[in-house]
Amino acid sequence: MNTIIDIMTYRSVHNVQIERLWVDVTAQVGASWAEAFTQLELHHGLDINSTHHIWLLHLLFLPTINQQLTFFAESWNQHQIQIWNGPNHSPADLFGFDMLVHGIQGSQLGADPSDDMTEEELEVFGVDWEGLHEDNILQSLRSNAVPHEPATSWIGRVGPPEHLNEVPLEPPMLSIPTEQLHILDEALNSWTLAVGNSISIESLWDYGLVSA
Repeated sequence: MNTIIDIMTYRSVHNVQIERLWVDVTAQVGASWAEAFTQLELHHGLDINSTHHIWLLHLLFLPTINQQLTFFAESWNQHQIQIWNGPNHSPADLFGFDMLVHGIQGSQLGADPSDDMTEEELEVFGVDWEGLHEDNILQSLRSNAVPHEPATSWIGRVGPPEHLNEVPLEPPMLSIPTEQLHILDEALNSWTLAVGNSISIESLWDYGLVSA
């Protein structure tokens, strides 16, 4: 059974909230696509070492994946969060309210003398203590922790973090003539119109691979 001691071995405990969000993204979007692509590799000829195959994955599925991620983000921003000692609010509500009350974010935390916090309070500011007890979040942190990650603290913090999390996804660099791309697009569009909306990932990949 995991305990809070497991997570305290990391240099930073301020990543728990974003890790919780990554767990939700994986569960609601990423996991199904990972399983689908694994099945393509096992049973439908996907070669993950082929630049052409990776390019085709981007062409066929990246727009849909981006749509699902956008829907997740918009839904998450509107979901209700239980607020201690106050009414529930969505992240979108909290963002707008905080901007009205505290002004544009980015000024040094504790700059207002009436809102001073001790160094001990700043060290644990924003830590999701409940998340530190959840097995799935701890497992995700272990899997994704960056080696030699520096410690984080709110002490002396001014402005946004020096490094923002990102998932770069550059398309494979292939020199494909525009005419060939046009022919492929026409073939895919004609086929999808003929088949209808109930197209499986496997069927779309099979047809796309043959057409390409």
